[in-house]
Amino acid sequence: MKKPRLDTSDPIELDGRTLEGGGQLLRNALCLSALTGIPIEIHHIRGARSSGGGLKAQHLACVNWLAYACSARVEGAKKGSTTLVFEPGKGAEAACIRPSPAFKKVTVDGEAIYECRLDIGTAGSTGLALQAILPFILFSDLPSAIPVRLSLTGGTNVSGSPSYEYITGVLLPTLHSIGFPQIEAKLKKRGWSQGGSSIGEFTLKIPPRSSSVLPAFQLRPPDSGEKPSKPVHLQATFIAPASCHDHLSKVLLPAIQYHFGESFSQDSGSLDIKCEGSLHEKRMYLILIATMPLKPPTASHPSSSSSRDTYKLGRDWLYERKIRSHERSATEMAEAVTNALASEVESGAYVDEHMRDQLVIFQALAQGTSSVYAGTDEDGELREPSLHARTAEWVTKQLLRVNFDATNECEGVGFGTSDEDNAGDQVPENAVAEERLEEKMEKLNVG
Repeated sequence: MKKPRLDTSDPIELDGRTLEGGGQLLRNALCLSALTGIPIEIHHIRGARSSGGGLKAQHLACVNWLAYACSARVEGAKKGSTTLVFEPGKGAEAACIRPSPAFKKVTVDGEAIYECRLDIGTAGSTGLALQAILPFILFSDLPSAIPVRLSLTGGTNVSGSPSYEYITGVLLPTLHSIGFPQIEAKLKKRGWSQGGSSIGEFTLKIPPRSSSVLPAFQLRPPDSGEKPSKPVHLQATFIAPASCHDHLSKVLLPAIQYHFGESFSQDSGSLDIKCEGSLHEKRMYLILIATMPLKPPTASHPSSSSSRDTYKLGRDWLYERKIRSHERSATEMAEAVTNALASEVESGAYVDEHMRDQLVIFQALAQGTSSVYAGTDEDGELREPSLHARTAEWVTKQLLRVNFDATNECEGVGFGTSDEDNAGDQVPENAVAEERLEEKMEKLNVG
């Protein structure tokens, strides 16, 4: 097993200009620091951004939430800051050992839950903020087997970030397929970056897990040389002024049938097109999600024990160009999104480009070797990881000493404490915590 470096005296220094040079590095580093107790110091935060870099509201909300969650000492947590020191409190590498102050136990409608919330305060992306705090929640072993209800306020449909629809239609099903319980989502209000910024809100209800350890998972075909599968179902969601809904349906159907076959139709049940009014002339968003069939495993390529029957691929577009005609823009969106999804499907990928970088942290924390197949390009070569994926891999290597090979396999550190580790005679609560912490630190190769 690859083991992370954990030196609580000297923080690991990270250059925020590395690779993608944006928020990806910050979010992954903060989450891993809060989980493992490894102190970090980041310089030149978002230094590759033409906007000047530094902490924005979304990033600052993640810093403050995780700092509270692991009782961290923080320096530089202010808007525009380009340097940040984040030192989790003693025992914070035990996010899965002791209750975090971020979780408040309450009773709602007669049901006991742990409640927590993150408020960005602007239309900053909730989808990106979720990348920093959701793994922390999923790997936290709370003392009672009750759900967590996470509320987030900010932007739900924001440029350059996962939308609420992508979260519910692709991210959450993918997390379920790799071994996490099915997470329920409820949208209260949309928040947009287009047509004037607005703040929205949604909640996630996260069921308890029997163990904080995530077993290794395989998102890959039994034989990468096989012909890519075809979707078994397509789901389109179009959020735009009502005047162009009918037009979108008319232009989307032939685009879908051109790429995926004439069998796709709303009458056959293989295609669903949902239209929703955006209530603003400048707000147009389209997402197309393919439900793909998993191929049967073989003896040489067994499936993960947590595999389901299908997996999801998605592509979307929040329209940011000048709108001269809603119908013309709808046509442009239908063609571009369908083409992009067809490319994902034809590559044979088991994850789309945007999901690949979000799974890096889970591969690094899982127990055993996890593999994520990202498909092949037009020349039959494995598709190169995006800058976001490479950045996420770099961060996990710095903090956890894990490596990703050319086929996107990673031997994770096995973060967490299994139920078997906790078995034995009953001893005082403090002694249990100390013993579990000692065992966990040994697993993490504490020097």
